[in-house]
Amino acid sequence: TLATPTVKDFQNIFKFLYAQLDPRYAYMKKIEEDVLLILRGIFYPYVNNISKSHIYSAGSLSTWPGLLAMLLWLVELIECVDEMNPQNVDFNDPSFKDSVQFVDRVFFDYLAQAYPLWLDSGDEPAELEDYLANQFEQKNASLIQETTEIERQLANAKAELDALVSNESPLVLLERERIELISDKEKFDIYIQRLESKQQRMTDYVATQKQQQDAAQFEQLALEKEKAEVQEIVDAQQISTEDVDRMNSERNQLLDTLKGVQEKQQEAMQGVWDKELKLQRVLDDIESQAQEYTSKALKLGLIGTRKFKMVQQVDADSAEATPESGLPKSATDDPLGGTDIELTINTRTDDRKQISSVDLRRDVRPALQRACDAFASQLFATQNSVLELREKIDQLSESRMEQQERVDEVEKQVKRHNQRYLELRDTIAAEGRASTAKVEQLEADIAAMRRETSQGELQSRAAVAHAEAEWESVQRGCRLRRGEINEDIMTILEDVVQMKSHAEMRVRELQQLVENDAMN
Repeated sequence: TLATPTVKDFQNIFKFLYAQLDPRYAYMKKIEEDVLLILRGIFYPYVNNISKSHIYSAGSLSTWPGLLAMLLWLVELIECVDEMNPQNVDFNDPSFKDSVQFVDRVFFDYLAQAYPLWLDSGDEPAELEDYLANQFEQKNASLIQETTEIERQLANAKAELDALVSNESPLVLLERERIELISDKEKFDIYIQRLESKQQRMTDYVATQKQQQDAAQFEQLALEKEKAEVQEIVDAQQISTEDVDRMNSERNQLLDTLKGVQEKQQEAMQGVWDKELKLQRVLDDIESQAQEYTSKALKLGLIGTRKFKMVQQVDADSAEATPESGLPKSATDDPLGGTDIELTINTRTDDRKQISSVDLRRDVRPALQRACDAFASQLFATQNSVLELREKIDQLSESRMEQQERVDEVEKQVKRHNQRYLELRDTIAAEGRASTAKVEQLEADIAAMRRETSQGELQSRAAVAHAEAEWESVQRGCRLRRGEINEDIMTILEDVVQMKSHAEMRVRELQQLVENDAMN
């Protein structure tokens, strides 16, 4: 058992555990030396506390706890190695392909599989290279797909941004809608007040009609009672034929008289109803006109909450209402001169002067006239400001066109200089080739002259000296020309290197952006 193991049990346990790390390890004859060598190789921190005598007596109570701790540490090391082993990783997992350890693990797996084969045969199979290339091709395909998706999302975001920039701001639309809702609320409040006033009038009219009905019923009961009393009296009397005729005649006269009175009463009631209808139509017209008046005054900001806001705005901007701003003083002061023109109609009063809350002729009409004059002055000042702004816009447009013309001219000059540079570079290259050909020709002439030394030593030396002098002159010119060409080439190479560095930096930024998006 593990409580009291034998030396053989310890050796089997150690060999089994270390085989998980290195299955091809070949043990020597002395297991004690192999154990100590392996522990030093895997950097066991307490290897100095273990000796050969401890391994000889592995099952003793004094040595077994230390060896058991070593075996536990070896088990934890095997678990760590298993976690880091790329063979346990699913290479087709999208999360692994997006990991920053993808390249390291793929190469590690490739080397782990190729190295033993290389040790055995010396040749690397093509299947491993194909497998490695396939992994990177899948990675590239995934990156291309992600890049396409990111570009599509970026295009959609740009389209949404352009739509938001080109269209009117939602805050302006909501503010306009809020102002319209406030105006509608004020109109609705006025309409509710009108309906409440009309409801009160109708309630009063219904109460009056009910009182008249009650009085008529009471009068009818009294008449019926009186009729019954008269009928009893008549029944108790002895009436002759002449009395009956006389009473019928009187009854007919009374019926005719009653009929005439009822017709006159009906005509009077009809007249009263007609006058009430006409009065109601007049009151409705007055209320409609008052409502229209109130609505227009609210829109102009002469009454209600918008008047308060307008006055606050005027107080806040009073410093700007100067002669330089182009606005007259009447446009910044209260156009009504402090007059309250809010109109309220009282249709339940009998006094004609109390129907309206303000005097229309004496107070409202002059105030509205002053407001019209102030608004006309403000309109004139606003039109002048609009004209000035249009002039400034025209000036800015002309300036922009001039700047654009200058830019076009500069671009044309840049193109001309580039074309001139290309021509000079071609010319210098052609001259260099011509100089090189000339030098080669002179060298050939010198060689020919040296072969013809039999024609005269003096002439040959003079010709050689002249040719060498000319050759040195040509070489100096060629070196100068080559130096200029080299400087141009170095300048071009520096530009190319800068462009390459800039391109690599942009590629790294794009790769970092893709990796950040993938991690997110």
